[in-house]
Amino acid sequence: MEHKQLDVVEYKQQDDEIDLFELFSSLAQQWRWVVGITVLGMLLSITIALLISKQYEVSTQVAVPDAADVAAVITRGYGKQTTKSLFVEYYENLNSAEELHQFIKVGRWLEKLYPEKANSASEAEMFSSLSDNLSITLLAPIKEKGVANSPAPDLLAITLWSKDEKVAANFLNDYVEEINSRVLEKLRLNGQLSRDFEVEKTQTEMTLLRNNAKKIRLLAIQKQESANEEKIKKLTQTIDLLTNKYELDTQSKLLGLKEALNIAQVMKVKTPKTIESFAKNNSKPMSTDINITTKSREDLFLMGSDYLKSRIKVIESRQNKALYIKEISVFKKQIEEARNDVTLAALKARKSDDPYIAELPALLKKLDKLQKLSFDFTGVKLYRLDKKAIADGKAEKPKRALIVVIGSVLAFFSAVFVALIMGAVKRRKEA
Repeated sequence: MEHKQLDVVEYKQQDDEIDLFELFSSLAQQWRWVVGITVLGMLLSITIALLISKQYEVSTQVAVPDAADVAAVITRGYGKQTTKSLFVEYYENLNSAEELHQFIKVGRWLEKLYPEKANSASEAEMFSSLSDNLSITLLAPIKEKGVANSPAPDLLAITLWSKDEKVAANFLNDYVEEINSRVLEKLRLNGQLSRDFEVEKTQTEMTLLRNNAKKIRLLAIQKQESANEEKIKKLTQTIDLLTNKYELDTQSKLLGLKEALNIAQVMKVKTPKTIESFAKNNSKPMSTDINITTKSREDLFLMGSDYLKSRIKVIESRQNKALYIKEISVFKKQIEEARNDVTLAALKARKSDDPYIAELPALLKKLDKLQKLSFDFTGVKLYRLDKKAIADGKAEKPKRALIVVIGSVLAFFSAVFVALIMGAVKRRKEA
């Protein structure tokens, strides 16, 4: 019994061992299966490779433009633009899904790129396919590791996978041109709006300055008029006081002359006399309480009654007494100058205060510069075409030779596997 068990174990061990000769012999016996399946797989691979549509990878490259290419935007537009900032704005619009959707809608590119789906697929589905096949890659500068934000682009590659290489090339070339035109149009519209706002702001500032200058001038006129009126009143009052004083002095003088006349008449002095002559002509010695000497010639009665009468008559006959006050002519001249103030007349006659506003020349220069902006961006390119999209006829997909090779290899191994199984089944039946 133990001997039989040992035989069974030894038989099983021998059965588990792989005999290479037997293996290859079995494959040789099943060569029809190996050849048939391999050939079938090869034919199937060739069929699949031929049935798969060609896929073309079309690309174009755009770079930062030269400063001369965007000089028109910088000089004729409004805003602080640089060559780099303009290219960044161009890049952002290239990446905009909204701009892409509008571009393909206007040019009906979905029907051109996917004619087989035009009737079966929706516009959203075709647009999704286009978005998946279209890519914009930053070629330079290369983003550094650990840096969160992408650097400002210097060189971009726009790539599109498509079955129609020519349509794809036209799409890319038209796309970079159309985005350029749209960005320029946005710059023009936004620049004009900003310019108009700045013009309005500058004009408002100029209006405020002019109104302020006018108010200052009117206040200066009022102040000067008030000062002149006050001056005239003071001068007129001074003249009145001088006139009144002169009147009082005249009355006082007349009173003195009349008293002297009475004395002269009493003393019977008709013509001017000196004290000495007056003493000689009188036989009787003079008796008076006042000693009259030759130094008292200021006594008016000595002038004689004739002179005193004439003097009184002349004084009483004066019509324009102001002519006899020297100061009055000076004051009247000052009154006339105040009434005909040249500075005040110039302020009133001034038609424009612009020459007297210090800030106005700079604002006028700024306004003139703003109004001369033409926003003519004709011929301006916000990119430099580094590589144009072309149709060279070389399909990137499918790799037909590779498909046939891989398919044939897979078919061969499948055939070997099938042949081994068939040989094992046959041997088991024979056993």
